[in-house]
Amino acid sequence: MTDRWRDLEDDGRRTAETIFSALDVARGLTDCRAPSRPSVSAIWSALATGRALPGGIVPDADLDALLADAASVAFPRQAAAATPQDGIDRHADGARLRVVPSLGAPGQSYLAISFDDPTATASRLIAVGDGAEPLVFALPPPVDGMVQILVDNSDPILVALADADARLYLV
Repeated sequence: MTDRWRDLEDDGRRTAETIFSALDVARGLTDCRAPSRPSVSAIWSALATGRALPGGIVPDADLDALLADAASVAFPRQAAAATPQDGIDRHADGARLRVVPSLGAPGQSYLAISFDDPTATASRLIAVGDGAEPLVFALPPPVDGMVQILVDNSDPILVALADADARLYLV
Protein backbone atom coordinates (compact mmCIF):
# COMPACT_ATOMS: atom_id res chain seq x y z
CA MET A 1 0.00 0.00 0.00
CA THR A 2 1.22 3.48 -0.76
CA ASP A 3 0.68 6.76 1.04
CA ARG A 4 -1.18 8.24 -1.93
CA TRP A 5 -4.43 8.07 0.03
CA ARG A 6 -3.09 10.86 2.23
CA ASP A 7 -3.09 13.15 -0.81
CA LEU A 8 -6.86 12.79 -1.12
CA GLU A 9 -9.26 15.45 0.00
CA ASP A 10 -11.18 15.06 3.27
CA ASP A 11 -14.02 12.97 1.81
CA GLY A 12 -11.61 10.68 0.00
CA ARG A 13 -9.42 10.29 3.09
CA ARG A 14 -12.43 9.41 5.27
CA THR A 15 -13.57 6.89 2.67
CA ALA A 16 -10.11 5.28 2.57
CA GLU A 17 -9.91 5.15 6.39
CA THR A 18 -13.37 3.57 6.54
CA ILE A 19 -12.38 0.95 3.97
CA PHE A 20 -9.14 0.11 5.81
CA SER A 21 -11.01 -0.13 9.11
CA ALA A 22 -13.58 -2.45 7.53
CA LEU A 23 -10.81 -4.63 6.09
CA ASP A 24 -9.14 -4.84 9.49
CA VAL A 25 -12.42 -5.90 11.14
CA ALA A 26 -13.07 -8.43 8.36
CA ARG A 27 -9.59 -9.91 8.86
CA GLY A 28 -10.38 -10.41 12.55
CA LEU A 29 -13.72 -12.04 11.74
CA THR A 30 -12.19 -14.46 9.26
CA ASP A 31 -9.36 -15.52 11.55
CA CYS A 32 -10.01 -19.26 11.86
CA ARG A 33 -7.97 -19.84 14.98
CA ALA A 34 -10.15 -20.91 17.87
CA PRO A 35 -9.73 -19.03 21.13
CA SER A 36 -7.48 -20.80 23.60
CA ARG A 37 -10.27 -20.94 26.17
CA PRO A 38 -14.04 -20.88 25.62
CA SER A 39 -16.00 -17.93 26.90
CA VAL A 40 -18.27 -18.14 29.92
CA SER A 41 -21.27 -17.50 27.67
CA ALA A 42 -20.30 -20.45 25.43
CA ILE A 43 -20.09 -22.75 28.45
CA TRP A 44 -23.40 -21.49 29.89
CA SER A 45 -25.10 -21.83 26.51
CA ALA A 46 -23.98 -25.45 26.23
CA LEU A 47 -25.16 -26.21 29.76
CA ALA A 48 -28.53 -24.51 29.27
CA THR A 49 -29.30 -26.10 25.91
CA GLY A 50 -27.92 -29.58 26.53
CA ARG A 51 -25.28 -29.27 23.81
CA ALA A 52 -21.77 -30.65 24.20
CA LEU A 53 -19.42 -28.56 26.30
CA PRO A 54 -16.80 -26.70 24.26
CA GLY A 55 -13.24 -28.01 24.35
CA GLY A 56 -10.44 -26.26 26.17
CA ILE A 57 -12.32 -25.71 29.43
CA VAL A 58 -10.01 -25.10 32.37
CA PRO A 59 -11.44 -26.07 35.77
CA ASP A 60 -11.61 -23.07 38.09
CA ALA A 61 -13.95 -21.40 40.58
CA ASP A 62 -15.93 -19.76 37.75
CA LEU A 63 -16.61 -23.12 36.11
CA ASP A 64 -17.68 -24.60 39.45
CA ALA A 65 -20.07 -21.67 39.98
CA LEU A 66 -21.56 -22.09 36.49
CA LEU A 67 -22.03 -25.82 36.95
CA ALA A 68 -23.55 -25.37 40.41
CA ASP A 69 -26.05 -22.86 38.98
CA ALA A 70 -26.99 -25.14 36.07
CA ALA A 71 -27.09 -28.38 38.07
CA SER A 72 -30.15 -29.88 39.66
CA VAL A 73 -27.79 -31.61 42.12
CA ALA A 74 -24.18 -30.74 43.02
CA PHE A 75 -22.11 -33.34 44.88
CA PRO A 76 -19.35 -31.93 47.09
CA ARG A 77 -15.85 -33.32 47.27
CA GLN A 78 -15.60 -36.47 49.33
CA ALA A 79 -13.15 -37.10 52.13
CA ALA A 80 -10.69 -39.82 51.12
CA ALA A 81 -11.35 -41.67 54.37
CA ALA A 82 -15.06 -41.82 53.50
CA THR A 83 -14.44 -43.65 50.21
CA PRO A 84 -15.62 -47.26 50.61
CA GLN A 85 -13.40 -50.04 49.27
CA ASP A 86 -16.22 -52.05 47.68
CA GLY A 87 -17.74 -49.25 45.61
CA ILE A 88 -18.50 -45.54 45.43
CA ASP A 89 -21.25 -43.94 47.46
CA ARG A 90 -21.76 -40.17 47.31
CA HIS A 91 -24.58 -38.13 48.78
CA ALA A 92 -25.87 -34.63 48.08
CA ASP A 93 -29.03 -32.69 48.73
CA GLY A 94 -31.46 -34.20 46.27
CA ALA A 95 -29.65 -37.36 45.15
CA ARG A 96 -27.41 -40.29 45.95
CA LEU A 97 -24.86 -41.75 43.53
CA ARG A 98 -23.51 -45.27 43.92
CA VAL A 99 -21.18 -47.45 41.90
CA VAL A 100 -21.42 -51.14 42.73
CA PRO A 101 -19.44 -53.94 41.04
CA SER A 102 -21.64 -56.27 39.00
CA LEU A 103 -21.73 -59.83 40.28
CA GLY A 104 -23.13 -61.20 37.02
CA ALA A 105 -20.90 -59.30 34.61
CA PRO A 106 -17.21 -59.35 35.60
CA GLY A 107 -15.35 -56.21 34.62
CA GLN A 108 -18.47 -54.08 34.82
CA SER A 109 -20.19 -52.02 37.49
CA TYR A 110 -23.59 -50.49 38.01
CA LEU A 111 -23.83 -46.71 38.18
CA ALA A 112 -26.99 -45.96 40.14
CA ILE A 113 -28.36 -42.48 40.79
CA SER A 114 -31.43 -42.16 42.98
CA PHE A 115 -33.21 -38.83 43.29
CA ASP A 116 -34.97 -37.79 46.49
CA ASP A 117 -37.79 -36.40 44.32
CA PRO A 118 -39.13 -39.13 41.97
CA THR A 119 -40.01 -36.47 39.36
CA ALA A 120 -36.49 -35.00 39.27
CA THR A 121 -34.42 -35.48 36.15
CA ALA A 122 -30.93 -34.93 34.78
CA SER A 123 -29.57 -35.67 31.31
CA ARG A 124 -25.85 -35.51 32.12
CA LEU A 125 -23.42 -36.28 34.89
CA ILE A 126 -20.45 -33.90 34.79
CA ALA A 127 -17.29 -34.73 36.75
CA VAL A 128 -14.69 -32.00 37.30
CA GLY A 129 -11.30 -33.03 38.63
CA ASP A 130 -8.36 -30.81 39.38
CA GLY A 131 -6.49 -29.76 36.26
CA ALA A 132 -8.46 -31.82 33.74
CA GLU A 133 -11.25 -30.91 31.37
CA PRO A 134 -14.72 -31.79 32.66
CA LEU A 135 -15.92 -35.29 31.82
CA VAL A 136 -19.51 -35.43 30.59
CA PHE A 137 -21.50 -38.67 30.83
CA ALA A 138 -24.94 -38.84 29.17
CA LEU A 139 -27.71 -40.28 31.33
CA PRO A 140 -30.92 -41.98 30.25
CA PRO A 141 -34.18 -40.57 31.62
CA PRO A 142 -34.85 -41.67 35.20
CA VAL A 143 -37.54 -44.23 35.92
CA ASP A 144 -39.34 -43.67 39.23
CA GLY A 145 -36.56 -41.32 40.35
CA MET A 146 -33.76 -43.78 39.56
CA VAL A 147 -31.11 -44.08 36.84
CA GLN A 148 -29.22 -47.35 36.59
CA ILE A 149 -26.54 -48.04 33.98
CA LEU A 150 -24.16 -50.96 33.49
CA VAL A 151 -20.72 -49.45 32.77
CA ASP A 152 -17.43 -51.09 31.83
CA ASN A 153 -14.85 -50.73 34.62
CA SER A 154 -12.41 -49.10 32.19
CA ASP A 155 -14.86 -46.28 31.41
CA PRO A 156 -13.34 -42.86 32.22
CA ILE A 157 -16.45 -41.88 34.19
CA LEU A 158 -15.68 -44.55 36.81
CA VAL A 159 -12.12 -43.26 37.16
CA ALA A 160 -13.49 -39.74 37.63
CA LEU A 161 -16.08 -40.89 40.16
CA ALA A 162 -13.41 -42.70 42.18
CA ASP A 163 -11.48 -39.42 42.58
CA ALA A 164 -12.45 -38.12 46.03
CA ASP A 165 -11.51 -34.57 44.98
CA ALA A 166 -13.78 -34.57 41.92
CA ARG A 167 -16.85 -32.38 41.98
CA LEU A 168 -19.93 -33.99 40.46
CA TYR A 169 -22.91 -32.25 38.93
CA LEU A 170 -26.20 -33.62 37.64
CA VAL A 171 -27.35 -31.27 34.89
